[in-house]
Amino acid sequence: MFLRSRLKDVDILEPVHVPIKELKGVRINVLIEAGEIEKIEKNTKNERKAFFYKALKKGPINPSLLKSPKGQSLNGLTKAMRSYLKRVSLKEGTGSTDYFNFFLFCKNEYLNLFFTVDLFSGRVHTPISSFHREYRPNILIDGEETASFDVATMQPLLLGKILEFYIGVNEYSQWIEAGKDIYIIIQEKENLDDRDKAKKLFYKILFSYADERLAKIFGNANWINWINDYKSRPMEANPHTQDKQHSNLAWLLQTTEVKIMREVWQGLVDANIVFLSVHDEIIVKVSESQKAEAIFNNVLSKHFKFFKLNSKGMVSSTNQIEDVKPNFDVLQVQANESQTAILNMRTIDQFYSKAIRAFNKTLSKDRNKFLFCWANDMKMSLLDAGITPSEFVRYCAIIN
Repeated sequence: MFLRSRLKDVDILEPVHVPIKELKGVRINVLIEAGEIEKIEKNTKNERKAFFYKALKKGPINPSLLKSPKGQSLNGLTKAMRSYLKRVSLKEGTGSTDYFNFFLFCKNEYLNLFFTVDLFSGRVHTPISSFHREYRPNILIDGEETASFDVATMQPLLLGKILEFYIGVNEYSQWIEAGKDIYIIIQEKENLDDRDKAKKLFYKILFSYADERLAKIFGNANWINWINDYKSRPMEANPHTQDKQHSNLAWLLQTTEVKIMREVWQGLVDANIVFLSVHDEIIVKVSESQKAEAIFNNVLSKHFKFFKLNSKGMVSSTNQIEDVKPNFDVLQVQANESQTAILNMRTIDQFYSKAIRAFNKTLSKDRNKFLFCWANDMKMSLLDAGITPSEFVRYCAIIN
């Protein structure tokens, strides 16, 4: 019952099933009569009778009685990741949970209880990945403050990469490569109140059973037909395909994510950077954050034409662009270009094309410096389109 507290949206007070063989030597009736536990008979999924037990009083937990979760065998990389958990602590007096405190208390002796590579897709699960998001900034590594990096809209990015691989040219992959926000597109097409509702609808449609809702939103496009077909047939590699064929796409997206993130993790290990993982996010010491960011960016640039890496807890070297004053001797934006045309630009590739045209009209030979200054000068127009100057500069570096 206590272990359930590590999960989201789960009632930890529900009774649990304990196999009879594990209860040998336990005086169940004595505990029941003492009001310590409750015994409940229930039907299982196979319509068989089974006994479930519920603890009625709080008390100490013996870690030695707990079993390590089932998962994939560990290799050199995942063993290193597991060992990093021993170096975790929290800022004194900050928010936490009973389960996370239990982890901090037991991690040195019972580390195996807190690290699992799941059998479904190879995702890594730890007390860090299940820790409340608002508490994560309080995590320390070797007593040092931490920074984090995560990939914005990772699942939509992966879907664009997958669709391009399987069916070639398609409008969805083109939207993603152009830096468009799929959630905004859905919001506009469905007349939803906000982007968050569109995001929830996107995931609900993507990971549920194949149906016509995507077709109703986007028309009978080739990428929609491929998604519905992929979720409707057996997929031997997916361990859940026999009873949950609709999970095929979730399995493909997650396994693809894991492959990319393993490149990031291995790069960090090779650079002797201690890190913690939360699926598409890494947490590192602030002192090593710029090196970690460079490794993360380098891996992502090999897989995506456009991406956004969010950072928290540190000042990225590329984010410092806002503090740079533009060199107006270099930045010669033509006076006859209308401001209206600039305001009508919404995608990052449109801004890039505009910047290159401006560069070609100058005498500057340093294109990178020019684009850096141009982004700073056009900061407000970029932000109006939902693009930060640092994202624009990073995009230019990838394109170039």
